[in-house]
Amino acid sequence: MENEDVVQKFLEVFGRREDELFEGEKELLLNIERKYQEDKKPFRINKEECALIVVDMQNVFVAPWGKVWIPEALRQVPRIKKLIETCRELKVPVIYAAHTLADDCKHTYYEFSPPLKGGTIAEEAEQTKIYKELAPNEGERVIWSKHTYSAFAGTDLDYILRDLGTRTVIICGTGTSICCESTARDAYFLHYNVVFGNDINSCSNWMAQVATLRTMRWKFARVMTGEEIASILREGESD
Repeated sequence: MENEDVVQKFLEVFGRREDELFEGEKELLLNIERKYQEDKKPFRINKEECALIVVDMQNVFVAPWGKVWIPEALRQVPRIKKLIETCRELKVPVIYAAHTLADDCKHTYYEFSPPLKGGTIAEEAEQTKIYKELAPNEGERVIWSKHTYSAFAGTDLDYILRDLGTRTVIICGTGTSICCESTARDAYFLHYNVVFGNDINSCSNWMAQVATLRTMRWKFARVMTGEEIASILREGESD
């Protein structure tokens, strides 16, 4: 985005005129925009300390017959599958988070997602199952107690990761701006390093996708493609 476009967009969104800007504010806005776009390396990715978290890649969101179908999630299946296979080959733990709900643990979720009422994503329901092309291998952990957006909230995920010696979590799945972002933020708050895939996290709104990737890149995570992540896991990371 050009410098003038950055300033004009800010004025438009906040309903301001250019003459209302404080002295030095234009420079501040442009500096912040650069930070949103800058790929930082605040930590090194060491495969021995990594775990892959696959968020909500379930029939309900991925399959065309799912109650809350996200078409881009289906398109990203091959990339996610390739990263999963790389992690398995390199002995990087693969952990699945699966969204499940019941009437006694729904909070206000049904108000936001009416199609999921009536046991649609109860633990044993067909909609709840991990999409078949990404099915867990025997022995791989599935977090079935994910009753809200974050895979950490009210689950055993933090215990599992610490028991594995994990310091860096790699996040892929759906939806980018809701469950994936919530999981990434909680991971950061728990002092994990976070790697967030920009082409292996999906949602149905481009603005939400861009907003999350920008926020992750600036403050919470290293943002890169699934292929870049796999390459670093295989070959290590240069200084």
